[in-house]
Amino acid sequence: MESVGKDVTEVTKGDVVIPIFLPDCGECIDCKSTKSNLCTNFPFKVSPWMPRHENTRFTDLKGEIIYHFMYVSSFSEYTVVDIANVTKIDPEIPPNRACLLSCGIGAGNFLRSANTN
Repeated sequence: MESVGKDVTEVTKGDVVIPIFLPDCGECIDCKSTKSNLCTNFPFKVSPWMPRHENTRFTDLKGEIIYHFMYVSSFSEYTVVDIANVTKIDPEIPPNRACLLSCGIGAGNFLRSANTN
């Protein structure tokens, strides 16, 4: 984590984190459940915006809007991510290994949750 917003307390500068495209508030009934990982407060949807504010934090050199991809825009060198889309990981896990967990685990959990109804 290169930097954090002023109201962010869950992680600090220097923490090792991975982006997750399925938001997790950590407080709703679904986030606390062992049977679901589909957050009630931030339901998954395909959107070009950040989930909490329904806007973008990206512009190009001309000031034109660049949209977010799957909330996390992880196909870029740097990104701005809502805390609901970040998971802190053990600093002993190499980042090049942890990145595989971000997509594979999130997608696997989404499929598992979708099939348990």
